Amino acid sequence: MIYVYWIAIAGVIGGHFFFAYVQWFRWSDICKKLTNFSEEDIEATAFLGRSISSYNASIAAGLCLSFWLPAPYQTFTQSVVLFLISITAAVGVSGARGNTILIMRLLPALVAFVASLLV
Repeated sequence: MIYVYWIAIAGVIGGHFFFAYVQWFRWSDICKKLTNFSEEDIEATAFLGRSISSYNASIAAGLCLSFWLPAPYQTFTQSVVLFLISITAAVGVSGARGNTILIMRLLPALVAFVASLLV
């Protein structure tokens, strides 16, 4: 089970860094894929993409830094963050078009959260 956790947490961290990159540099592409926004709406929300990008990068950086915490604090911190990621991803799935958020964000976070409880 520990290997499942390590793979899932690596996916969560890598996915958040990837989403941070995409939301910063490719906001129009990701917005077209996930929403029904018009071109004008996409341009008007470009600031939002950069804001969400910094959020995703800070989550990934925080999870990386949490590995330096002592074991009980590390487990608690990572479990709470994974739980919150799962909740926000579930909300994101309900408002997005397609299954991109479900596959790329919710599933790895949920697998890592469940594995963290079982390890």
